[in-house]
Amino acid sequence: MFRNPKARILALATVLVLIVSFSHTNAQDLNIYGTYKVTGTNPDGSRYKGSVAVTLNDDGTYNFEWSVGNTFSGTGSLNGNTLTVDWGDTYPVIYTVKNGGTRLEGTWGNGSGTEILSK
Repeated sequence: MFRNPKARILALATVLVLIVSFSHTNAQDLNIYGTYKVTGTNPDGSRYKGSVAVTLNDDGTYNFEWSVGNTFSGTGSLNGNTLTVDWGDTYPVIYTVKNGGTRLEGTWGNGSGTEILSK
């Protein structure tokens, strides 16, 4: 299709720019910050509930403040619709962002705990 090597490079560069710009646009469309209600299951099967405050940092990361009987805090980063939050445990909380950010469905404790955040 492209016999000229410069044309191939230009076409590839254009495609890469479009992919990156669409990914960035989709991430911006997600409204993840705000206050959520949280329900979850601990690794031992017991249940918990409370609230989570999520704030957006200037660098694009998110601060999480859980209030679920005890308080916990963490920092998260978004990759597509996956939000990974380091909260000081061996394993992070890994959320799938749904409904534009109004619902986060996650696991923690290496998958043995579950958590749902909803606005």
